[in-house]
Amino acid sequence: MLVVSHDKGRKIPVSKIAILWLPSRSISPILGCMVLHKTASGLKANRPFNLVIFGASGHLARIKLYPSLYVLALKKRLPKDYAIIGFARSAMDEKSFRAMVESSIRESMLEVTEWALKELLTHVHYSQGQYDRVADFKALAKRMDTMERQWNKPVRLAYFSIPPTVFHDVLENICKGKIHHRKGENDFRCIIEKPVGSDLESFEQIRLALTQCFGEKEIYLLDHYLGKEAVRNIYYLRYANPILERILKHTLIHHVEVTAMESAGLEGRAGYFDAVGTLRDMVQSHLLQICALLSMRLQEDDSVQAARIHALDQLYLPHAVSLDDILVQGQYAAGTIGGEHFPGYREEEGVAKNSRTATYTALKLMSRSSRWEGVPFYLRTGKRLSRKETRISIAFHEPQKIGKGATPNRLDIILQGEAGMRLYLQTKLGGTEPEFRPLIMTDPLVCMGDCLPEHGLLLLEAIIGKQQWFLSFDEVRMAWRIIDPLQKHLDKKATKLHAYTAGSNGPEEANTWMEKQGVKWF
Repeated sequence: MLVVSHDKGRKIPVSKIAILWLPSRSISPILGCMVLHKTASGLKANRPFNLVIFGASGHLARIKLYPSLYVLALKKRLPKDYAIIGFARSAMDEKSFRAMVESSIRESMLEVTEWALKELLTHVHYSQGQYDRVADFKALAKRMDTMERQWNKPVRLAYFSIPPTVFHDVLENICKGKIHHRKGENDFRCIIEKPVGSDLESFEQIRLALTQCFGEKEIYLLDHYLGKEAVRNIYYLRYANPILERILKHTLIHHVEVTAMESAGLEGRAGYFDAVGTLRDMVQSHLLQICALLSMRLQEDDSVQAARIHALDQLYLPHAVSLDDILVQGQYAAGTIGGEHFPGYREEEGVAKNSRTATYTALKLMSRSSRWEGVPFYLRTGKRLSRKETRISIAFHEPQKIGKGATPNRLDIILQGEAGMRLYLQTKLGGTEPEFRPLIMTDPLVCMGDCLPEHGLLLLEAIIGKQQWFLSFDEVRMAWRIIDPLQKHLDKKATKLHAYTAGSNGPEEANTWMEKQGVKWF
């Protein structure tokens, strides 16, 4: 569907438009896309598996992992023989754990297919233990051995849904407790969510601990953005459309803006977020990966990861007298979003009254790539903003003054929110004088076909051993080299932390900073 939108809000079809009516329940918040039809085809787990989730009662597992596993069960992507074992310190029996898993699925899905949920829960188990007690891991390993006795070539997956502070204990005891075994070269996966570490030094410590126990092909560093179809499509839109690829070069582009706005706040993650902040939570992997996918060289599928590494290696912080010239931070104060009042960050439960954790960050990057030479990348992200939207805006040069009412051409690739592509052009108004009005060509980027939630897709890819959409050690290392000096600057008491009202677009100082760059936020 292609629609041309004019400045008065009218929409005129430029070709036949198929109007598809779907009830609201056809849209899943977990899938993040519209399910046009159900299918049993597509990527499937190709062997039995035993998935151990460390931190099984935590926030990530409840809102992401269990709903994603339910979708895989519903779409018949899981094998006959598999087990999902929750391992946590929380005191509960198997019945209580299954009830928690069921509750998390029902809360996340708009509707539930009962047979699929019932079938999934028969594969769900619980093991209570302490992360620093090897005896608890040995008991878990014995239980897994019993489960797998009749399975054909099972793969084991250890999913880290735990704070980095307990990584080392769990890594050590996975090996000492014989959960990791070397029966084959392709029978174990260690999955760790970003951010890996809190800085370059802690990352290297985790990397060393990982490689002491696991081979590199057994380590899967997960950024769930790389499981989003819309994010992967940044690359494939270029790959499949030569006309688009030809205009993405420095001779035509003035600047690039990457925006990730969230209307949500902490959502029960105060302990995690207050220690991490927006720069490490969003920019360190999510936004840098978006920049890499936009600027990387086009490659065959098996070389995508190598091309991302090269693109990240080309990104750098521009020279500045002070880091304040390329970086702004903010923290939300109380405000209203959609008619509902929300407290300020320091009034949130679990947050210190004097916390200096940034909930908003804007920064400037450049690339050494000859194709992107001289093109600034402006990144911004924050919580409790006016809306939820993730968007790439590519602003093109205006080679000459065109006429009254004209604005520079722009291409928006909207990944979350009202997902789609918008090409901003202009057309002449009637009359003898060259006056112009906006001409906006837009098309929704709705996921059609084999749509899976990002954690579900990445879990399937981990089971079959496909690593190209997971992070490499090199990517994480390069990201920390960019982030570390910025985070150290933000942590200084002398660095200004600007307040902004919840429901706004961020601190006014970020707008002033952008204007000093000679541009404005879109």
